[in-house]
Amino acid sequence: MEKHMRGLALLAGSSLMVIGTSAAAQTLPPPASPSASTETAPATAAADPATDATGGDIIVTAQRRAQSLRDVPIAITVVNGQSIRETGANQLADITQRAPSLNFTATPGVPNFAIRGVGTNSFDYGIESAVGIAVDDVNITLPRYVPLNSLADVERVEVLRGPQGLLFGKNTTAGLISITTNRPQLGEFSSNGRVQAGSRDQVQSQAVVNLPIGDKAALRVVGGYQYQKPSTELVGPGRLDPVRRYFGTGKLLWEPTDRLSLYAIVDYQNNSGIEAYSTIRNFGGNDPTPIPLALRPFAPANFVRAQNTALGVVASPTNNKTAIGSTNVLRDERSFGAQLSASYDAGPLTVTSVTAYRDLHARANNDVDQTPVAFFDTNIANSQSYQLSQELRVSNNGTSAVDYTAGLYYFRQHIDAQILQAGTFGILPASVPVRLSPVQGQSNFDYGTNSYAAFAQLTFNLTSSLKLIAGGRYTRDEIDSTTTVTQAPGVCNLIVFALSGGRSCIGALPAPINRDRNADGFSARGGVEYALAPTANLYATYTRGYKGPAVSSAAGVAFDVDPEKVDAYEVGGKFDLLDRRVSLNLAGFINNFRDFQAQVFDPALNGGLGSFRTGNASTLKTRGVEAEASVRPARGITLSGGVTYLDTEYGNYNVACYFGQTAAQGCNLPGPSFNARGTPLVGASKWTTSLAADFQQPIGDDLKVFVNADWRYRSRFLYAINDPNTIQPGYSLVNATVGIGDIGDHARVSVFVRNLFDKRYAAAIFPGNFSAGQYVQTLPDNAFRRIGGAFEWRF
Repeated sequence: MEKHMRGLALLAGSSLMVIGTSAAAQTLPPPASPSASTETAPATAAADPATDATGGDIIVTAQRRAQSLRDVPIAITVVNGQSIRETGANQLADITQRAPSLNFTATPGVPNFAIRGVGTNSFDYGIESAVGIAVDDVNITLPRYVPLNSLADVERVEVLRGPQGLLFGKNTTAGLISITTNRPQLGEFSSNGRVQAGSRDQVQSQAVVNLPIGDKAALRVVGGYQYQKPSTELVGPGRLDPVRRYFGTGKLLWEPTDRLSLYAIVDYQNNSGIEAYSTIRNFGGNDPTPIPLALRPFAPANFVRAQNTALGVVASPTNNKTAIGSTNVLRDERSFGAQLSASYDAGPLTVTSVTAYRDLHARANNDVDQTPVAFFDTNIANSQSYQLSQELRVSNNGTSAVDYTAGLYYFRQHIDAQILQAGTFGILPASVPVRLSPVQGQSNFDYGTNSYAAFAQLTFNLTSSLKLIAGGRYTRDEIDSTTTVTQAPGVCNLIVFALSGGRSCIGALPAPINRDRNADGFSARGGVEYALAPTANLYATYTRGYKGPAVSSAAGVAFDVDPEKVDAYEVGGKFDLLDRRVSLNLAGFINNFRDFQAQVFDPALNGGLGSFRTGNASTLKTRGVEAEASVRPARGITLSGGVTYLDTEYGNYNVACYFGQTAAQGCNLPGPSFNARGTPLVGASKWTTSLAADFQQPIGDDLKVFVNADWRYRSRFLYAINDPNTIQPGYSLVNATVGIGDIGDHARVSVFVRNLFDKRYAAAIFPGNFSAGQYVQTLPDNAFRRIGGAFEWRF
């Protein structure tokens, strides 16, 4: 760790030296136009696709420079932080309500975003998501972690569709969620905040203070707290802890000259508790566990159904009762981050350095058997991880014959993880302190990644209307992975114990498995942009995306995962019509993935109990069309909406057969398994639509009323490949807010409702472990109506 910190410090020092040298050598007069640097550009955003609520341009940084949304040849949805907070939203995933091409799967412990249907829902610690998340210019790749649980002080969120790895770090083959928080304001003392309370004992508070430090510096401090009870009802013993989240951020901006800007951010987050937990969707029939019934007297056949029925659990798609309880479910995480951005305006160009560090400590324990008995009640997962990154880039200022952005990037990540899965397996009574493990003890993963990259993108301004785009990124990934199994106190080998009739406890531990993976990848982009008029642009692009190799570790066994590549084609248009009262964005796309990294359930692992691991599908094809529009019929009224049509299918990809699948339905390969060729992508709806309305009107001279509402619909989709038992039917969600405040927005009071019609839907559906035909689901917190009120201030 010390060696890596020294290396990062050296890189950061070299970057600052470059900036400092540019400053010392600068003799040109200041440029007449503002810098196009990401760090110094003004930014406005709204929940509509091209202009803000007053008809002015939305400024985005999707190409690492400040540009009007209309001038960026990328399909982008921009969500204003304030507009989403007003609906009572409390986490980043809530932006999906206003971004139809973005979906979120709230699988317990493994949160996952998907763009245009594509994400990476994997339990593996070393598998990065195909959807990147960047916060204030820094990619966050720590495992099983979604930053910014609260939307406090978020200025805007840009959802960039299609591969974005050329300019934004690594592994963003599906798209990027780029989050921009509010920067400190020079010369200004101000404060704002929000306190809201809602059903299920929800309390959420956040406060921001901006403090000037002389004329050239400012400090911005953000803090918040959230509490809410789990939406899942626990029956029987055990405990589901309520959610408690604390967070704090400090931001310091110093501009010692008109050309040099230094911006430092530190933040801390502490999250604990359970929003929602898994419940049984339908009971199965025969017990499939490989342990003979005669050897497990404490868990007879159909024990899952018997135990749950005795506690009043009725399996159904709306079942919200869980009968776990032989152990307490646990989920805690702590994260610390720090970054320094330095930007120097050297007249014709801007030099930018971004140095960042983040760590994560996470603990979790889940009950696997879905009963209050100790059959398989221990599933402890602990991890300690950190990431270091250093980026140095240059961009030209203003507009010239050739606009460019180029840079160098270094990334280091290290993950230590420990997993212990154990239980009595019905062989022993729960009162006996001994537990049995399919892999004999604790599985340990030591996973390190080094990544190096160089990139450049050029825009050739051939005429005032015609532009050509060309760029590339070379990436070198180096991975070292070690998987071991160590003996845990009080834990015996399940197979040895069962076959010996309890006379033997410990077998031979498997030898450590070492895997090293090195790969070179290339990302590229080419395209053309043509301005039909000052307020109408057409574009066509080709993008080559790359996602590095990985090692999948499951049940003490390691598997190689090959790099994922995608060839993406997109055509689109962005138009402002009727004196900019109507904005319309259109896009059509075709994405051809090769060696798509996907999760499968491998029934051969864990001594025949099975386990999830990650593999490669030979190909995946996605294609579709998108449309987003906004209408501003009168001052204070904005209507916006979008629709996405998506068609997807896998290529050759052998996966485990689903329950009830026959040989005639394809279950005729070893395993047993079937070829998923031609089946739709997991989690991908054919249709997704959204509508939003924002209304503000004065009442007299001092007050105004505001109303906003949004609606989102997803058509049916599958949670497991071609498995009809995992179909999530189509559903709609509606949120609404009404409030009143003073004309200057110094104080506002509102009431809100989320999920107005109390629509139940599942965030995950998957097979149960110990009853053939049993399926388990998670009904997320947002699948239940929440009514509340809020008070906001700003001065």
